[in-house]
Amino acid sequence: MSQSSIQPPLLNLSRSILAGGTFIQQVDQRQYIHSGERTGYKRLLENVAPAALHDSGHVVDPPKCHPNTRVAILDTIIHWAQGVREEMSDKPLLWLKGGAGAGKSAIARSVAERCAKEGLLLGTFFFGAADSTRNHVGNLVATLSYQISILFPEFRDVVSTTVEEDPMIFDRSLRTQFTNLLLRPLSIALSNLSETNRIPRLIIIDGLDECSTSIDSQRELLFSLQEATATMPFIRFLVCSRPENHLNSTFGMPRMTHILWTIVLDDDISAEEDIRLFLEDKFKEIREGHIFKHTLPTAWPRPEIVETLVKKSSGQFIYAATVVKYVESPKHRPHHRLDAVFQLRPAFKDLPFKELDALYRYIISQADNLDAVLDIFGFIVLYGGDMGTRDIEMITQLDQGDVEVMLADLHSIITFRENTSISENGTNVAVHFLHKSLADFLSEPQRAGDFYRDLSASQLLHLSRLISIFSVFLGTSTLLAGDTDILHNNFTNSPCCVSAWQFPISEFSKPLLTVLYMQRNSKQEPPGIPSVYTDQVFLGYFLRYLGFVKDATEATQLVYLEQVRKYCECVLSVLEDSLAENWKAHLIFAYCHLLHDPRYRLPYRLSYHRLGDEPFDNTIWNAMMWGLGSIPEGDNIDEIIQISHDLTDGIKQDKIFALAASFCIDFLCNERRTSREANHLSKAMGINRRKMGDHPWCWCHIGLRCFQGNRLALWFDYFSKWKNTKIPMPFSRAGLHSGSRTSTLQRYLHYKFNDVFFGQDKRREWPLYVLLMSLIPYILPLAGRYEPLVTMCKKKCLASISQFWPKKSRRVRQEMDRYLRRVDSSNNI
Repeated sequence: MSQSSIQPPLLNLSRSILAGGTFIQQVDQRQYIHSGERTGYKRLLENVAPAALHDSGHVVDPPKCHPNTRVAILDTIIHWAQGVREEMSDKPLLWLKGGAGAGKSAIARSVAERCAKEGLLLGTFFFGAADSTRNHVGNLVATLSYQISILFPEFRDVVSTTVEEDPMIFDRSLRTQFTNLLLRPLSIALSNLSETNRIPRLIIIDGLDECSTSIDSQRELLFSLQEATATMPFIRFLVCSRPENHLNSTFGMPRMTHILWTIVLDDDISAEEDIRLFLEDKFKEIREGHIFKHTLPTAWPRPEIVETLVKKSSGQFIYAATVVKYVESPKHRPHHRLDAVFQLRPAFKDLPFKELDALYRYIISQADNLDAVLDIFGFIVLYGGDMGTRDIEMITQLDQGDVEVMLADLHSIITFRENTSISENGTNVAVHFLHKSLADFLSEPQRAGDFYRDLSASQLLHLSRLISIFSVFLGTSTLLAGDTDILHNNFTNSPCCVSAWQFPISEFSKPLLTVLYMQRNSKQEPPGIPSVYTDQVFLGYFLRYLGFVKDATEATQLVYLEQVRKYCECVLSVLEDSLAENWKAHLIFAYCHLLHDPRYRLPYRLSYHRLGDEPFDNTIWNAMMWGLGSIPEGDNIDEIIQISHDLTDGIKQDKIFALAASFCIDFLCNERRTSREANHLSKAMGINRRKMGDHPWCWCHIGLRCFQGNRLALWFDYFSKWKNTKIPMPFSRAGLHSGSRTSTLQRYLHYKFNDVFFGQDKRREWPLYVLLMSLIPYILPLAGRYEPLVTMCKKKCLASISQFWPKKSRRVRQEMDRYLRRVDSSNNI
């Protein structure tokens, strides 16, 4: 063909501008094709989504992994793509799942860049819910085919021919497109290549959950990938998405499980350290390069600020990235912006978490029953994971299992965890937020907008319904509080105040304080009635809520004081009647209800201890520890202590302390109970217990010798997780070499017998032993004359394990002598 016969391409003037003598044309990548291009390939380009490429210029500031972060996950994925990981070699499909903002897209882009450099990448497609060109599967196959055609000219020719023969191919099913535009052309293009392990093999599909066309199209895509791996097993697909319910179901099907390997970002224990590194590096860049760096305070930001940001990130990079993006604004001083994040100064016009809040709104708005979901979220914000799903269903009057159903589409921001402490049979589960910042979002009206719920009103509503539920169970006539009054937070005039006044706290508490609750729990309870555990938690929260509102009006103050007094009277009556000779119960009452009075000056280090590892099932242990343990500092502990002191002032108090001291002395003198631990300690230390008294100073401290050869060295993985080193802690006498660090014996025992290493079934007596030795100087001086106590004090036979704490043992014997002199002198008078 002669040169003159070649016709120049026609100009498209629909996007052209004539200005003076200058001609300007705006060129669209998909429309402009150079002369001689095949029509099939032109048709392919018209269906490509340029913004879906990993290196697309259409995406502003695409997320990528910060240097030296996510190293382990990136290496794992690269090795899987290369086929060098044996346990993953037969798994051609890898699902990288994680909550919203966990960093899935950043990891996907970083993997794409590394694989592209190493010649492993076939193609990528990054879905985007807000982009109409890539929020559906319509352009997926064309985009992948375009990228592969660049690598293999043969592939390009086959695809062009296919499109020319079937111009409507892009309107056919996804499975048909996969077969005709990807699998068959690729097999033809690679037929002449023998070493398939060296050819590109990885296809990355990110943000599958953001494919907004339909759930069915997402499933169809996964099934197409599964069929592709059967046809061409050397191809590997990396799919990144949130753990949506339908995706969990699809990936869990038998046809998928045998080819699937899953990485869960929410389980990545290194994420917190990576976020800390990211923040430190970014703040360093701001200190060194920001236009207003000269205005920054010295040592900005403080280390505790960085740690707070790490904790609030909850392992999700989006929170940290949002903070950095807000702080590094070139139009403001960075330290002012960081203060706004922590609400230390008024927010600027652009709110700190605008992008993060938009993400939360988008995800939450997908829920079918939005009002019910927001009510459930209120429980999580108020109580964290302390309340199980069945308790939430009981209070909100939902059917069993409704909570999990309503939150089924929100797994990208919430998770369900079994919690055996919530239910006696361990079947109850708790709901938790994956992001700590989500609770902040829901708690601030300015951020949450229509999603905001008045938390104080919600607390009163929960209390009202609990009072009604427990009152009905007790056979009383207390009425359910009206929602209108509660929502207006008018506790004084609402039925909730009346319910609280009428609630029979004595009748409710008494079964929990005696063996009667054990008998009731053994019977078949009606459906919907809470367990004994819930009874105990309710008792604590009931007093807690009354403490919240006690200062509102004079009426609330009267309700509060009346109910607290009834509670204390009930506890004391059970102690005097059903548990009159129970030394352990009297110790608990003295410790929880009396000793914390300021006049006794109990040191803070001795406050709020559990008096043993196991509950005292047949005493007042459970109800008292839940009743007090559920109440934060300052709410109503002071009133309980003051009322209890007034009710027992005088002879009653002398007797209570005498019985409490009897339990302490009896426990400290019980050789059989502590002999096993004493023998173990003496063997581990290589000590002859008979000669310990010759050099008591040797046992006050132990040396921590840092060498591995000692047969007694203990390696604690607990330390290595936090300090990246393994610290051996061998037993030896103090001062064996000058370089050793020293630690108290009690600190060694704390780690030696910690449940983290030795399991929950390992019974430990020494912590209670040490605590009781420390409490004796505060209990015995207040005890009245009690003959069993006098007899034990005269013997002074402390168990042999007491020799490990010679100073405390000596103090205990001194208090015994003072007690005997005091009670003898009072008798002589």
